[in-house]
Formats: sequence, structure tokens, C-alpha cells
Amino acid sequence: MPDFLFDFPNPDLASCQAELTRQLALLGRHWLTFAEAELVELPGPGRWSRKEILGHLIDSATHNYQRFVTAQLAPPPLRLEPYDQEAWVRLGAYQHRPATELLALWTSLNHQILHLLARLPEAQLDHECLSLNANPVTLHWLIADYVLHLEHHVRQIINH
Repeated sequence: MPDFLFDFPNPDLASCQAELTRQLALLGRHWLTFAEAELVELPGPGRWSRKEILGHLIDSATHNYQRFVTAQLAPPPLRLEPYDQEAWVRLGAYQHRPATELLALWTSLNHQILHLLARLPEAQLDHECLSLNANPVTLHWLIADYVLHLEHHVRQIINH
């Protein structure tokens, strides 16, 4: 079975959960096979190391968990707020964190997201949100987009 199969843009919630679970296992299998030098190597100017990419995924998990909760609580449409991803990675100083701690944190955050999604009422999937470009999207779309984004960066880490 190929490692990347996600059927975007219209996967059902169960497919999103299954793919998120699969990506957690996939990176878990690969992450600890990399030497520290491989994890901190900067592939070029303005590019992130593997640790920094995982740090970005940690930041993404925290922001998206908040979005998934807020979308269920706030009156529609939920207006998504951007965050300075470069600054978050820089301030997170992920290059200087132990590799095992980064993987454990990212995995734990995503298990909490899976826990939230498992209890998400189906009616909430249609909750309207305004994307960062002010386009109308649904909570369902946000969830699928999060999983696609995560899959992209897991692939980037593995194939760096």
C-alpha cells in the first residue's frame, strides 16, 4: 500500500481520521531512523530542517485544534486568523529540542485531535468558516485540509 493516498478535496470524516492515524504511524516508523545530523540539516537558504518541519506541524496541530473546537462553539462564520508560521518555528527553536520529545508532542497533539473528531457531531461538519483568503469553507473542509497539509509535510520529512 502506498504511504500517501488521501482523496482530497472531498474525503468523509472517517477517511480523514484514518489518514491522520496512518500518517502518525508512518512518521513514527521513519523519524527515529534519522541521525541527529539529518534532523537538523538545513537543505538550503530559507528552508526548514526536518526538526523545524515537525515543529511547524506541532504549531499547525495547536492552531487547528483550536479552530476545530471554536468552529463548534462560535456562531458562523468562524473567521480564521493567520499566524506567522516562520516566526512560530523560529521562536519554537525546534532545532534545539530532543527528537523523541518533538515526535511525542506532535503525536500526542494529533491523538487529541482524533479524540475530538471521534466525538464531532455530524451536523457540525457543515459549520461555515471563512478561510484565510475569506473564502467560505466548512469545518469538514478545514479538517480535510489539515490532514492534507500534514500528509504533505510528513512526505517532506521522509523524502527531505
